[in-house]
Amino acid sequence: MLAEIRAGQTQLSDGTIAPARATRMGGIVVGDGQGRYYEQAARGNIFSLILTAWSTTIAAGNIVGAAAAASTQFALWNPSGSGKNLSLLKFQVWAISGTPPVPPVIHSFCTAPTIATSVVTPIACNNVGMAAASVARALTSAAGAALTGNSILQYLRAADLGIGAGAMVPANLFEPKLTEYIDGDIVLPPGTCWVPTWMGAGTTFLGGYSITWEEIPA
Repeated sequence: MLAEIRAGQTQLSDGTIAPARATRMGGIVVGDGQGRYYEQAARGNIFSLILTAWSTTIAAGNIVGAAAAASTQFALWNPSGSGKNLSLLKFQVWAISGTPPVPPVIHSFCTAPTIATSVVTPIACNNVGMAAASVARALTSAAGAALTGNSILQYLRAADLGIGAGAMVPANLFEPKLTEYIDGDIVLPPGTCWVPTWMGAGTTFLGGYSITWEEIPA
């Protein structure tokens, strides 16, 4: 009932039935109580992965239409039988040096690889700093390693990033990383793999990657 609307902040436990909340001026509070990702991050369901720099030109496995088992520098996959979907939230690419290919980055899919665990990076903790392990597996290899057992890459859509053609800015100038807020419109069900891909290797182009995702029961 409207008579049960209360002004002021509250602290509630899970399962508590609470009244609607009003401002001190009597308006209904409808804004987010915290940041967009706070709820799931605090519950240990959000994870991130980073490759600070690749050390050779973009590997074949990070190029659109890459063949199965191609050498790849950065990939994230959801193993079969994980029981979770991976909902991609944020993707970042930053340039370090060289000339990038045209156009920039494309999101690509393939089947989850059967790569040996010695070159797989388990995600050991989540974004709240706890030791909860992710169901996901990933490849982060500066020089590249084979994604053994995956299918040929199929591209999904272009990333919303602003890396363009042409020589990069001089090394003494600040080059910001570029972020795409995917916000869950790309989902990896069990048995699938995501790879950021380019139309070519560029000219001595070096950079880095980061991906953030939420794990949701499938």
